[in-house]
Amino acid sequence: MRFWATSVALGALVAGLRAQTAEPSVSVLPARPDVWRYSGLYSVSGNQTALRNWNAGGQSSLNIGVVVRQQLKYTRNRLSAHQMFDFNYAGNYQGDLFIKTDDKLEYNLRLDHETKKAGEFKVSAFASLKSQSFNGYSKPTDPDSAYISRFLAPGYGLAGAGATYKRAGLELYLSPVTSKLTVVRDPRLSAQGAFGVVAGERFRNEVGAFFNLRYKRDFVPALKVDARLDLYSNYIQNPLWVDVNADVLLLIKATSFLSVTARVQSIYDRDVLVRDSNADGKLDSPGIQWKQLLGVGLSYTLGAQKL
Repeated sequence: MRFWATSVALGALVAGLRAQTAEPSVSVLPARPDVWRYSGLYSVSGNQTALRNWNAGGQSSLNIGVVVRQQLKYTRNRLSAHQMFDFNYAGNYQGDLFIKTDDKLEYNLRLDHETKKAGEFKVSAFASLKSQSFNGYSKPTDPDSAYISRFLAPGYGLAGAGATYKRAGLELYLSPVTSKLTVVRDPRLSAQGAFGVVAGERFRNEVGAFFNLRYKRDFVPALKVDARLDLYSNYIQNPLWVDVNADVLLLIKATSFLSVTARVQSIYDRDVLVRDSNADGKLDSPGIQWKQLLGVGLSYTLGAQKL
């Protein structure tokens, strides 16, 4: 009897010691889903020709181009924000004369909310601003010619709400109600009624539908494609006259830093006069604007990285 009581007492004592020495349970909180991710494409390309006492004639020249396409994405639960900054600039030096050959400044922001967890369709809001950095001239070889465009002359702003479909590098965005604002902040260009504004006015507002397509993909380790298509239709004035802006960027990497950059852009906007149909020296007709750039130089591509 005494042995049994002693055994019970020892068992209770051991159980008490174990309870005191056991590690307290700790609840592990899930990692925060808030993530900033950024990626980018950076390229500098060009070519150079130097001539001195060259009997065949010619002109020494230097061509240089810069491409910066920076993207930033923020995700929290089912809400995400996508930002893109696009800057392009290129020029040609011939002797003491500099001629601009490319100039683009653009910022895009899109907010997406998933309709279901990990869904391909999202409810979205979109805003963008497009312009250029420096003056453009009708006669680039004549430094005294009057400029025909400059920063925020024109400037284009878009804002609207709609839906986004995203899958395997393809993004489709459609907004049935989008406001488009054209800005001509230069007094002289405004007085001419340039870029579709009423003569003397600096702003023109339109309401219509907007569609954006973007396809971004690495086909092989050496080939990267980034293509974009923007379509806009004005509900109030001639909705069948659709503004078109197509932009295709190809990057072919020869080595880790040496690459070939090719870019083609085409624009059609009936509010922008680009042709002289009467041969009287005045632009009086819309037309297709087309630009093609090809360069070999240094490039660096940054994949999606966490901040």
